[in-house]
Amino acid sequence: MSRLAEILVPLFGLMLLGFLAVRGRILDGPGVRGLVLFVFNFSIPSLLLTSMAGLDFPSDIDWSFLVAFYAASLAVYAVGVTVGRGVFGRPLPDQAIFGMSAAFSNLVMVGIPVVLTALGPEAALPMMIIVGFHSATFMPLTVLLIQAGRGGEGGAGERAARAVLDAARNPIIGGIALGLLVNLSGAVIPTPVAKVLELLAAAAVPCALFAMGSSLAGYPLMGDVRPAVLLSALKLVAHPLLVWLIGGPVLGVNGPWLSVAVLMAAMPSAVNVYLFGARYDAAPGVAARTVLFTTVGSVLTLSVVITLLGG
Repeated sequence: MSRLAEILVPLFGLMLLGFLAVRGRILDGPGVRGLVLFVFNFSIPSLLLTSMAGLDFPSDIDWSFLVAFYAASLAVYAVGVTVGRGVFGRPLPDQAIFGMSAAFSNLVMVGIPVVLTALGPEAALPMMIIVGFHSATFMPLTVLLIQAGRGGEGGAGERAARAVLDAARNPIIGGIALGLLVNLSGAVIPTPVAKVLELLAAAAVPCALFAMGSSLAGYPLMGDVRPAVLLSALKLVAHPLLVWLIGGPVLGVNGPWLSVAVLMAAMPSAVNVYLFGARYDAAPGVAARTVLFTTVGSVLTLSVVITLLGG
């Protein structure tokens, strides 16, 4: 528990600084918006680009662990979308953020240190494989749903084409695609460019957390809490349980492959969920509260999952 506290307390510290900066009128609304745009358009794309470029894809892998993780994740995403539509009557862009809140794990800021601490170095390979596909799976899906929900002129085919084009222009998706291209081509990023990308990537985690904390100052934490509580339960309980059911009893995955998949699914919702909500003005309050609630609640749920896995 103390090790988890060492990981989570600094994250909350950055969020609190952002919250206090707005409440203390050091940072105003346009400043928060500018910070969100910097993180979304420059810092996180650089982080994803460098991560994908350096990912090693071995040939001898039991890919069923990946099937278990993503089958469960997509199922939970679909439940989140359904909850947004059927329970709360939200439009499709909000539904997409609901789905992302329930399924998109904080694999980098919380997942990597927790998994390596709990399961040891043998967990590194399956962990990085999951991380490598995570953003490339859920970010395009969420953008497509948001753009489809915004509609506009033209028929369904034209709107779908605009959604695909908007997804292709998305800086985060572009960072993933460029990183994968560098990885597969064997190209070497020139040193000056690599240094710039490293500096931008280094700013991603603190700036994103600070931006989320500052955004919370603009939302009453006790308002519209019910959807965030329900999505938090999906994320922290249903998501890892479903990964275990599909991976273990159904597909027969075992060892560190199953443990890593379950533990990664048990991570809180990622800050990127809030960034997407703020960037597209789709349920940003629900997204911010879900990230907050799941991060607080994960102190307990991660301890339970790690104990059950024997970490």
